[in-house]
Amino acid sequence: MSSPPRIRSLQRRGDPYPVYLGEGLLHELGFQVRKLWPGRRIGVVSQARIWKIHGSELASSFLRAGVDMFGLQMPEGEDRKALETVSRLYDRLVGQGFTREDALVAFGGGTVGDTAGFVAATYLRGVPYAQVPTTLLAQIDSAIGAKVGVNHPRAKNLIGAIHRPRAVFLDPGLLSTLPEREFHSGLFELIKYGFIGRPRLLKRMESAPLRPGERALVDSIADGVARKLEVVREDESEQGLRRILNFGHTIGHGLEAAGDYRTLTHGEAVGWGMVGAIRLARRRERLSPSLAERLEAAVRSVGTLPSLRNFSKRRTLDAVSKDKKIGKLGLRFILPVGWGRVEIVESFPKAEIAWALESLGVGRR
Repeated sequence: MSSPPRIRSLQRRGDPYPVYLGEGLLHELGFQVRKLWPGRRIGVVSQARIWKIHGSELASSFLRAGVDMFGLQMPEGEDRKALETVSRLYDRLVGQGFTREDALVAFGGGTVGDTAGFVAATYLRGVPYAQVPTTLLAQIDSAIGAKVGVNHPRAKNLIGAIHRPRAVFLDPGLLSTLPEREFHSGLFELIKYGFIGRPRLLKRMESAPLRPGERALVDSIADGVARKLEVVREDESEQGLRRILNFGHTIGHGLEAAGDYRTLTHGEAVGWGMVGAIRLARRRERLSPSLAERLEAAVRSVGTLPSLRNFSKRRTLDAVSKDKKIGKLGLRFILPVGWGRVEIVESFPKAEIAWALESLGVGRR
């Protein structure tokens, strides 16, 4: 008989909800959910591909714990993280007679977590939910921080809310089934935390590649999540410090939109966004040439960044101009200024973004 998984809590004083981390946690998820919500019926939002790989283990876990559950599936693809999908999930919940006495579980990647979380925030003016992310990107980013929402055809994550999960359950064992490109996509987001205040994480990731099943990956996930929780603890509604989490995202979101959310993964887009920010910092003489070169090499060590040759500079700039990070003073931009340090720059010139895109090889169309 296998021993129960070692589950550790990453919650610290001031955190509004617990975050649990442990290899094999999915096996015990039913008991964790029963402890969180005794007697509640649980609607599990997922996708067909995820359910095919991990659904039987989740269902068995709930069955062993005596948790009453039903499934709700949503379609694949970042472009399906939309109000149309939300409306269909509402229909399913109404059909199930779902009430505030029930609860939702988001079981999937960032698309599932963001969409299910938005449904939880808005159905019956808010119902409880928990996050069980199945991708590295979701485990260290979208499942943490209470931001939920969907895309608009003109901009990513334009429609959303702050709705805290009651708990987040992270099982790194789920990552062994990820396609290589999807795993590397998450690594680009993970290394971001090194840039914004976890220098040891940045050093670990530049030194050797992280792989599923390794202790170094589990420790790195813990480091990244801890950094995000620190930031969210101080600024949940993104009025100040939390903006540093957008490092790499201004250019990255523009590239995602210009590629119709199909050409680049989110992590790849953020990877290019970080490279662009590093080059802008060097251009502004905020980084020495040697440090800028080392930081760019660290980003590129994570995985291969696809060519941007077929991207339109005009479309990318247009998407950047509509980004949700636009403030009263114009575009806010997160600039690296040292090893593990960034700063928020207000009213960042669009011309400099255009220069960065050209330096990345974005086409002139």
